[in-house]
Amino acid sequence: MITEITYRTIQRSAEVLHRDRGSKFWGYAFEVNSKAEAKAQIDSLWERYPDATHVCYAYIIGLKSDAYRANDDGEPSNSAGQPILREIKSAGLTNTLVAVVRYFGGKKLGVPGLIDAYGTTARLVLEASGNQTRIPEKRAYLRELQGRDYLVYEYANRVKFDIVSPPHKPGGYFTIKCALHSFEPLVNSFRSLPNFELTDKLNS
Repeated sequence: MITEITYRTIQRSAEVLHRDRGSKFWGYAFEVNSKAEAKAQIDSLWERYPDATHVCYAYIIGLKSDAYRANDDGEPSNSAGQPILREIKSAGLTNTLVAVVRYFGGKKLGVPGLIDAYGTTARLVLEASGNQTRIPEKRAYLRELQGRDYLVYEYANRVKFDIVSPPHKPGGYFTIKCALHSFEPLVNSFRSLPNFELTDKLNS
């Protein structure tokens, strides 16, 4: 019996505004599946708020929560990124990015005040985003070598995989997805069928 692997992440992207002694803290939560996705979201926030004082953030990525980062973006060391990271950990989430955009309000908060403000903003946006338990998925590429694409649709109904996108021409690769723990059994199933090719990567 295969034990199903699951993980918890946010249910939806969210945005909140927290004010503290004149400063505005805009909090954002995103689901991300790679460091590149996290960077793209941070770059997007800088494009949206080019005059922001700081864009501080933290993320956790991976089924074992083994990839993480906390960034203070010029705030005093460990006064912004770490409080955000602690809120993500406290919620038991992974594949989650929380960013806080700050506009300085003219009054310094001090390190304790910053820790409280960034941590509070992170907690509020995570509450707004909700959370969900998900099953890790695997994307792969499948084709019927004689161009009988209808067979791929037939097998999609018989075994547990979904078609993400069809090929551009008959006999091309379908992009499919399935639960991560189902991928190896799926590979073994298609090995016994003539004229099918299933791979998890395409040659560029």
